[in-house]
Amino acid sequence: MSQPAAAPGPAPSPPPAAPGRGGRPRGFETSGDMLRTVLAVLAMVLVVFFLTARPQGDQRPPADVATTAAQATAGGVAIGVPSLPQGWRASTTRFGPDAAEGLPTFHVGYLDPAGAYGGISATAASTPGWVEGVAGAAAVADGVREVAGRTWQVWTNADTGGTTLVSDPGAAPRAGSPAGGGPALAVTSRGDDAALQTLAQAAVDAVDAAGAPADGGAGSPADAPAGAAASTATASG
Repeated sequence: MSQPAAAPGPAPSPPPAAPGRGGRPRGFETSGDMLRTVLAVLAMVLVVFFLTARPQGDQRPPADVATTAAQATAGGVAIGVPSLPQGWRASTTRFGPDAAEGLPTFHVGYLDPAGAYGGISATAASTPGWVEGVAGAAAVADGVREVAGRTWQVWTNADTGGTTLVSDPGAAPRAGSPAGGGPALAVTSRGDDAALQTLAQAAVDAVDAAGAPADGGAGSPADAPAGAAASTATASG
C-alpha cells in the first residue's frame, strides 16, 4: 500500500532588490541624490559650452563707402569718401533715391566713438521734402550756424535727440561758383556737438576732394519744411 504524497513546502521568497548607490534599493534615491545628478549634468553641459562657444561680435561686413561715393559721383552727386577720425565706424552706405522725394542721394551712416549715430547725406540740390526726410518728422528749424567754413541751417529733433545741419550751395552759391555749385549736404548727429562738427567737416572735405565746391548757405525759412516728414533710412541709419 502506497504512502500519501508529501504536502508542498512554502514558495521561495523573491531575491532582494539590487541596492542602488549608498546601499539604497533602486527607486528609493533621496532628493539629495537627484539634485547631485542634475548638478553633475549641468556641469558637463557648461564645460562643453565654454569649450565650443566663440564670441560672435559684429558680423556685418564693413560698409564700402568708396564704391558708394563712386556711384554717387557718376550719378551726378559729386562726393568723395568722407574721412573721419579714429574711432568712427561706417555702418551703412548707399546711393539711390530717397524715400521722401525720390532724389538721388548719397548716404553713409556712422557710429561715433561713443556709439551714437551720425550720418552724412548728399544730393544734387535739396528740396523741403528731402530735408524733412533727413532731419526727421519732429525736427524744427533752429537758426543757422557756421561750421567748417560753411553756413548751415540747423534742425533739432526732440524725438530722436538728433541735430541736423543742412548746407545747399544751390540756395546761396559762393561768389564765382556756378549755379548749383556742388551737392547739398546734410549731416546728422545724435551725439555731442563735437561729433556734429566732425561730420560737417568730413562732408565738406569729401565734396572738395571730388572737385565740387561745397559752400552752402542755409535755405530760406520759406523753403524749409514746416515739420520734418518720417525719417527715411537715409537719416536714421
